[in-house]
Amino acid sequence: MDNTVALVRNTEYGTEQVEASVRQAVDLLGGMSRFVQPGQRVLVKPNLLQSSDPDKAIVTHPMVVRAVVKLAQEVGGRVLIADNPFVPPIGQHGWDNLYERAGYAAIAAETGAELNYSIVAQQRSHPEGRLIKLVDTSSFLSEADVVVSVPKLKTHGLMRYTGAVKNLFGTVPGTIKAGYHVKLQTAERFAEMLLDLVTFVNPSLTVMDAIVGMDGDGPSAGQPFPIGGILAAADPVALDVAAVGLVGHEPMAVPTVAGAAARGWTTGRLSDLEMLGEALVAMRVSGFDLPPGGRSEMDYVPQFLRPLGTRLLVPSPFVTDQCIGCGLCIEHCPVQTISPINGRAQIGLSGCIRCYCCHEVCPEQAIELRQPWLGRKLAQMAR
Repeated sequence: MDNTVALVRNTEYGTEQVEASVRQAVDLLGGMSRFVQPGQRVLVKPNLLQSSDPDKAIVTHPMVVRAVVKLAQEVGGRVLIADNPFVPPIGQHGWDNLYERAGYAAIAAETGAELNYSIVAQQRSHPEGRLIKLVDTSSFLSEADVVVSVPKLKTHGLMRYTGAVKNLFGTVPGTIKAGYHVKLQTAERFAEMLLDLVTFVNPSLTVMDAIVGMDGDGPSAGQPFPIGGILAAADPVALDVAAVGLVGHEPMAVPTVAGAAARGWTTGRLSDLEMLGEALVAMRVSGFDLPPGGRSEMDYVPQFLRPLGTRLLVPSPFVTDQCIGCGLCIEHCPVQTISPINGRAQIGLSGCIRCYCCHEVCPEQAIELRQPWLGRKLAQMAR
């Protein structure tokens, strides 16, 4: 795997500043012509988790997407912007609202890039996969010659961190994602699936929006966190190692990095990266809150004790007073353990698999992930 990562300082989303920093990062890697050839259909894959304003740091900022689109077009690429939101938009109006609110509609109008308006599920064979031999993807992936991934640096309730590798889960249709959580209930197994997606999707380039990330209860209910950079790499694992280090945490604490190290793809050590541009140590931020999910304390609990261990150690979702009873969490719970009671959602924790789909899909940020007392104490001891 390629351990080269470009890091460019940028603290604001002005059009010219972002275009210059993205260009510089990609040029440090050899330029867009290294990754995109004239006439190729280029899938630009942002993080478009849900309909959201860019300043909430839930979606990849449109200025970063715009800069990537323009670079791909400069070398002759035909660009399609596409992702699978967790809750698929309904009809043309739903898609229009999604793209308008995220700022991507303006990008398409300015550049002529195509926006995806269809999610057609396909099952495709992946013999090279270690865990997943049959992959569920959207048809827009099979129509692409080149994939350029444009993730947002954010936290994640289950995986602790979502970035270059996790962004590829967006090639799986939103209605099918829940099934993966049912089949792959531990963070370790979920990470193995994500790593199989890396070999299946095989992105040529990843450009990460780390100007403002999200810490805390990501990927949708955390807080915007200024980081001040653009990262780019040919290898998504190497980029994630750099990104986790950039926000002041140990890369091997992230399940996808640990899983990639077990496969021999990375050492997980920042010292083994070839950093271009800014020195990572000079830009490292402090105070970035990485949630305690991930390869959790459950790894040390015997199988027969795991139901009890789950209640004592693993964060559980709780519905707050912000719930408006929209029903999205009920609809998208993969094990159907959420019920409507008195106009609000109620989670049956005895059947909850802690996949945090409810937390991820809630448009009101009305579901909190609460760490049990014992889990908090063990996490403190492990630091």
